[in-house]
Amino acid sequence: MATIFFAEPELVIGHGRKVLFLNPGDLQIFKEIELPPDLTTCGLKTVEPVPVPGPGPSHPASSSKQQPAALREATGSVKVEVSIQNVTYSPDRQLLALTTVGQKAVLLYKSRPENAKLLSIRPLARASSALRFCSDGSSVLVTDKTGDCYQYDCVEVDAPPRLLLGHLSIVYDILWSEDQQYIITCDRDDKIRVTNYPATFDIHSYCLGHKEFVSGLAMLTEQHIISASGDKTLRVWNYTCGKEQLLHELPAPAVRMLVRQLEPEKTYEVAVLFYDHVDAIGVYRLEQTTKESWSITSTQLVRAEAGKWNICNFALTDDRIYVTGAENDRLTLRVYDSRNGERATGLPDGWLKMVLDNLDVAAFMPEDLSVWFKKRFDNVSDYLERKKRRIEEQKQQKCG
Repeated sequence: MATIFFAEPELVIGHGRKVLFLNPGDLQIFKEIELPPDLTTCGLKTVEPVPVPGPGPSHPASSSKQQPAALREATGSVKVEVSIQNVTYSPDRQLLALTTVGQKAVLLYKSRPENAKLLSIRPLARASSALRFCSDGSSVLVTDKTGDCYQYDCVEVDAPPRLLLGHLSIVYDILWSEDQQYIITCDRDDKIRVTNYPATFDIHSYCLGHKEFVSGLAMLTEQHIISASGDKTLRVWNYTCGKEQLLHELPAPAVRMLVRQLEPEKTYEVAVLFYDHVDAIGVYRLEQTTKESWSITSTQLVRAEAGKWNICNFALTDDRIYVTGAENDRLTLRVYDSRNGERATGLPDGWLKMVLDNLDVAAFMPEDLSVWFKKRFDNVSDYLERKKRRIEEQKQQKCG
């Protein structure tokens, strides 16, 4: 995974065991975080085995089932390569959270004023799929690839996580409303769920209508969100009542989405990374025309040399799009002008080599996004065909 995002005034890139913080103007690195090869050396605690139902002690498989593989890795008894999975800032930019794979953990840093300071490191049971701070930065939500969502306290930094809610499939994105009354999640099973907080056993509403995985969510107003999906649509919802207010057709499935608020208010720039399409990125201008009405007023498609390299992620600034991907199985970065979709000009000489040298990248293979699509089987047609042949055979026997 190569994580990249823009948080004014910093461009943040996470890959391997490093997080780099760059000035987007001259692309000079002014801060970095480097994880050790073994997270137990910086405080990742061992986890006691957890008995599970199954065969008795005499059974040869019983000892291996005492402890989930992810937690056995965290003990350090299994040598695995640590790699950064997700990175995010708190709203006030004072805290930074990241999750890792290999030795699965969530790390919390104090990011200001100079170099980042590690505050806590806590084990994860499974690989994370998304993470998000609440509005006051007092806790961070981490979802994993089985659909569970855990809350990690950022005040009591060593407190154990609290399981808040769960989906039956992988959760791709998560939001927390500004007033912290709702947690909004989206998953591979086409659903957007709005859950009350802190009473997370109570589901407030659903936003239903997508026909494929929902890959991204973003908050627009106190009552409105936007979603992107593999069904080739952008949709705006009043999430408090689950009502769809805009459906915009896309040229291809959407696998990443970023949203920036523009001036004047209620005008937004929405950027979408497409799956396997000649135009890699679409940039849309979204406006709220009335209290319950939205429209897309302009579209800019960015080719980003699609087809020549494997694009995996991107970041959006005022006038540029920073894109990460793989070329010849190596991580690479490219920059495009969001206004015309062309390669950006005026970049410092050697900036790409400088960034990649600092990341010390090895072979890089982006995630296979084809597995996000649900496999659909038509058993009914096969059954009807067999039934038709059986009836014809019975008729022939009677005639004979």
